[in-house]
Amino acid sequence: MRPSPGLLLAAVIVAAATQTVRLAFPGRGPYAWTLLLSIAGVMGGELVAATGHLGAPAIGVMHPLADALMVAGLHVVGLLTTASADRIGH
Repeated sequence: MRPSPGLLLAAVIVAAATQTVRLAFPGRGPYAWTLLLSIAGVMGGELVAATGHLGAPAIGVMHPLADALMVAGLHVVGLLTTASADRIGH
């Protein structure tokens, strides 16, 4: 049984986004948190695309523009949240 091409593309987008964030912000926290935000971003991007917003361009069943925007938004929120928590803790 072969995996769906959309699932493979989603995995590539998640991996690329996670690694890019980890390279740009090396001391950002646990890898699992970064990976979770990337997964949530891809899922959220696909939900937004399914509603008809930012539906184009599409590569097969995936909408990389919507996914990238949602991943970036969630990582910015995560960065701001961890930065605020660091300031409160010190």
